[in-house]
This record gives sequence, structure tokens and C-alpha cells, in this order.
Amino acid sequence: MNLRQIEVFHAVYSVGSISGASRLLNVSQPSVSKVIRHAESRLGFPLFKLVKGRLMATPESHVLFREVDDLHARIDTFQRTARNLKSSLAGCLRMGVLPSLALSITPEAVARFRRRVPAVSFDVSAIHHDRFRDALVSRDCDFVIGHHLLPYPEFASVPLGLGRVGALFKRGLLPAGEPTISLRDLRRHEVIGLAPGVAIADLLDGEVDPEAVRPAIVVHSVYIAAGMARHGAGIALVDEFTARVFADQELEFRPLEPAVTFELKALHLIERPLSRLARSFLDLQRTVMREPVASLAATPEGRDGA
Repeated sequence: MNLRQIEVFHAVYSVGSISGASRLLNVSQPSVSKVIRHAESRLGFPLFKLVKGRLMATPESHVLFREVDDLHARIDTFQRTARNLKSSLAGCLRMGVLPSLALSITPEAVARFRRRVPAVSFDVSAIHHDRFRDALVSRDCDFVIGHHLLPYPEFASVPLGLGRVGALFKRGLLPAGEPTISLRDLRRHEVIGLAPGVAIADLLDGEVDPEAVRPAIVVHSVYIAAGMARHGAGIALVDEFTARVFADQELEFRPLEPAVTFELKALHLIERPLSRLARSFLDLQRTVMREPVASLAATPEGRDGA
């Protein structure tokens, strides 16, 4: 089967009819039927049969589709890569960031950068760390920003700075005046647990004693944990960038003691070095990350009087 026959076969199998495939491919029904007949002739067996007026895939067709579907996905990745390579020349910075960075740090950095360089456009995606590799290999992103990143030989990294893990909790739950919270003190409170696979949960492995802190609530997102904390369900352990979004008059954030830190990095393909614009933006993102945020430590009274 040539590529055209594979494309038509994939469409007919996927939608289950010649007419549906013709609409999907934007060609005539006779053209689709002709391509399928030629493919069957070359293969030496039928791909589809009419059963009570309905087009049904043959057993051989089911076997072939498993291979063709994978090939079709790789062709689609190739086409997206070609489009993205073309668009990368248009002054657009395409980045992927962890969801915890997508609501605070990155929007502020993008806004500031656009004020400096109005001609530059951005394409920003919130991507979980287990999807970073796919985003870079397919050229959907010029670079990705996150922590707890797996090392791959085809990637280069740019350090951006350190972040802290801490407790996000309803104000008044803990005595006022303490800048941090010790891991020992967590034992006296209900802690909202993070499911394995959440990046922050991996950072806390070995730090928080599972025998001493047994959560009654386990969530699969730091955002859900923050929402639980807002309603007094317990103390959420989150990164400081998530805390920037949620800390306010109701919620307070205190870093853990001893400190649990992580390094934020930007990753890109070695074969695609960062452009001058991308390096300039990452410099600004690094600056924004270092800036203190009053809401993480200030009391409601202190902010009201400011």
C-alpha cells in the first residue's frame, strides 16, 4: 500500500463509510472507492465487505489498522513538525509550562516582555512534566519550563532558579508570626495528600514520614489541594508558584523547614538552540521568579494598611 492508499484506508476504517471518508478527505466518493479497490488488488484480499447494506471491516483489515494507525500518527506528527518549523520563523515564542507556572509567573513575564517587544507573539501551553518530551520532539514548543524533569540526551537545559515547597492553609489554623512550618508540626494537623505522579509529591518522598502523616484526602492536582485548603479541609503541600495564585486574605503560605526546594529549568532540543528572543524572555522569567510576593507572607492587616 502506498501512502495515499494508507490515508484512505485509515479514513474509511475510522469513520466506517465511504461517504464519511470522502467528506473527511474532501474528495469524491468514487475516488475513495477506487483507491480502496486498488489497495485490495495489490494486497490480494478484501479490506471491507457490505453486510446488510453496511460497510464492515474484514478481519485482515482489523490487523492492518493497528499498524496503520501508528503510522498515521507518526505522519501527523511529521506534518505538525513541518508546520511548526515554518511558524518558528515568524517571531513567535512557543513554550510549554507546568500548570503551576501558567497562572502566575508566566503570564506576568509574558505581559512585561510584550510591553518591551510588542512585535513578538506567544503561544503558551500548560503541559504536565510527563508530556514535555512529546511537546519538544514534535516542535509544538520551542522550549518547556518546569522542574523534576527527566534527563534526555537530546535535550539541553537552562537553569532558572530555585523554588520552595510549603504549606498552604486557612489563616488562623496555625499560630501567627512563624515564617516557616516544620515537618514535625505537620503531624498535628490534617494534611491533604498528593497522589503519586504529581511532581510535588515526588519531591516530598523521603521528607514527609508516611507513618506520621496519613492523609484522609488524596488529590491528583496541587490546584485541587489548594481548593481543599481554602475550605478548611486541611493543609495543602504545594510549590510556592502555585501558592502565588491562591495565597490571599483567606489562605497563608509558609515554606517547610527543613527546606524542600526544587530547580526550575527550561528545556530545549540540542539541535534547536534557543533564539535570542527566547533567551531574553527566559532572563525576564528568571527575574520575575526572584521577586518577592507580599501575599505569601503578609497578614491581611498588613496588606490593608499598605
